[in-house]
Amino acid sequence: MDEQQIRELIDKGELWRFYKSPEWIKLKRRILKENHFECTECKKLGIVTRWDVDQHGVKHMLSTVHHIMHVRDHPELAMARTYRGRDGKDHINLVPVCKACHNRLHPEKVAARNSTQEGKFTNAERW
Repeated sequence: MDEQQIRELIDKGELWRFYKSPEWIKLKRRILKENHFECTECKKLGIVTRWDVDQHGVKHMLSTVHHIMHVRDHPELAMARTYRGRDGKDHINLVPVCKACHNRLHPEKVAARNSTQEGKFTNAERW
């Protein structure tokens, strides 16, 4: 999926389709595998987190990859593993995270979800 297609999805309010695309799913799986399905945010705290626990207490292998440069703001970097920072250096763009850390990285989405009807998707990532 190229930048123009992603911009069109954003304009139509259908960015969730990007996250269901075969290209994204393949890249996401590669990022997760390369990082041993470990949350990079938890690792910064010295904790190894490879599992998410759902509302029923069932463990699931980590499955979320976070865009440091958010897709909505930088659709040109949606499939990019790295980006060039203002400092002129390359930085990692795609990192595996657990659901709890992803919620902390996106407090605006958690607030939106809490203020709407339970069970209704509130953002493009559908979480």
